[in-house]
Amino acid sequence: MSRTGFRRWRLAVVSMATATALTAAGALTPALAATGPSMTVNSGSVNIAIPGPHNSLRFYWAVNGTPTWNPETVAGPGTTYSAPSMTVNGNSVNIAAEGPHNSLRFYWAVNGTPTWHAETIAGPGTAYSAPSITANGNIVNIAVQGPDHSLKFYWAFDGTTTWHVETVAGPGTTFSAPSITINGNAANISAVEADGTLMFYWAIYGTGTWHAEAVASNVIDAAPSMVATGNAVNIAAAGAGGRLMFYWAYNGTAAWYPETVADIGTTYAAPSIAVNNGGANIAAVSPKGYLRFYWAIYGTGTWHAETVAGEDTTFSAPSITANGNAANISAVGARDQLNFYWATNGTPTWHAETVAGSGSVG
Repeated sequence: MSRTGFRRWRLAVVSMATATALTAAGALTPALAATGPSMTVNSGSVNIAIPGPHNSLRFYWAVNGTPTWNPETVAGPGTTYSAPSMTVNGNSVNIAAEGPHNSLRFYWAVNGTPTWHAETIAGPGTAYSAPSITANGNIVNIAVQGPDHSLKFYWAFDGTTTWHVETVAGPGTTFSAPSITINGNAANISAVEADGTLMFYWAIYGTGTWHAEAVASNVIDAAPSMVATGNAVNIAAAGAGGRLMFYWAYNGTAAWYPETVADIGTTYAAPSIAVNNGGANIAAVSPKGYLRFYWAIYGTGTWHAETVAGEDTTFSAPSITANGNAANISAVGARDQLNFYWATNGTPTWHAETVAGSGSVG
């Protein structure tokens, strides 16, 4: 990725998993109450996936510029046991989530239709975190924490139901939900080890050989968020003492550069990262349920902070994406409602919408 210029965003596929948090002193505090959403933009609309009541899976969409959100049921009660991860794949939307008995499920629908198709990627005892999904050409790619704290990678050709599995890292290596992205001809995955080491894994497509790099120590076991841009990879993670950290490395190198986005006591859940026009954008939750937005021009190391929503507004890890000339964030609000926020690029004015009312989030 180039470090030359960039302000607001493009799509980041993010998995919001176990939102463990830290106090300013570094002690663990309870996780946020709600499971976070996953969001994308798609053909003039915004899409949000989130667990619904009774472990169902719900999908909401709105045409750009309108506040009317249309609900769909992706999967009924008893199907969904993690935050979902969603990506756009040609003329369809793809969603992955943990299913019953630690299985791994996949759902897809053609754009403009409410018919969702379900596949079991891997059966009981295979998935132990929220997955992360992305698409690459005619291939769908999914990363998930596997049995015994291993890290697994699944892929399938579009239009087929045959899923191939690879072990990225063996037992005892993975203690967070992963984040996956595509970078040229390689798949990239990041996740956190038991001792708080942030790990990065990459493999050239078709080889099945995964390479491991240690990015940083002293991060917490909330899921990292990762995106590739140009000739580099970017990772956002919650650091020790409730810091918000940003790491980047040029493709083909193992030298990771850290930046502190927000200092001690600021970050209490898995962040979400996206890119646009040469800049990094991160959404995160602060103490007392504030929703924050941070941005930096590449190469400057100077992070700017904005408050998206105030005290007691945010009860899950957020999801962030971009939509034309606006930034979009979704998160769970009070009383298990689903909220959506947007701001025109270059302005600090955030507008709020209720996607689904009280009791809509499982």
